[in-house]
Amino acid sequence: MARKTNKDGPIYYTTFKVAKFFGVSLPTIVNWVDSGRLRAHRTPGGHRRIAHSDVLAFARENNYPVTAEFAGSTSLNKVLVVDDEIDFAELVREYLQLKGGYKVEIASSGFHAGFAVARFKPDLILMDIMMPDMDGFQVHELLKNDAATRHIPVIACTAYRDPEIEARIRQQTFDGFLEKPLKLELLLETVRETLAVERKSPI
Repeated sequence: MARKTNKDGPIYYTTFKVAKFFGVSLPTIVNWVDSGRLRAHRTPGGHRRIAHSDVLAFARENNYPVTAEFAGSTSLNKVLVVDDEIDFAELVREYLQLKGGYKVEIASSGFHAGFAVARFKPDLILMDIMMPDMDGFQVHELLKNDAATRHIPVIACTAYRDPEIEARIRQQTFDGFLEKPLKLELLLETVRETLAVERKSPI
């Protein structure tokens, strides 16, 4: 059966539940996990547990049908990508949707990010630093100075290797920092880890 790690936290399933969902044997699920095809976590007692988002991502990647009831059984984390490079932003959106099972929207500028945050209410923001109208530092400062948005983790993203920029990122206490060109697997892992830390943090 499914279980939640905490109130409003991610839903996890046993390997037996996932095997039943896919219509395969339990050893098949174990093989998928052991080979790295299907992401799983270990409980303190050593039992495998598989997150709802990882089940969805695996199903989409391998063309398994997903019922509307299952897909909607939990609210998916929402990620806002703020970047003026639209091709890059679209690539990130497709990857996070397919591999992570996240809901993802794009804001093409720092100016539009404010409207997108208010409407979309993201759980995490991937913020490009160098943008023409309002840079990522300015947007981040506005978010952290607003009680309604200061809780949202923000991951900085830039192609500029500059000690001054990196120092400012540390000074403004972003929740993460990724360099372009992005390694997509590292991006997904960083998003997952950041959201996991956010869920464990006290309100």
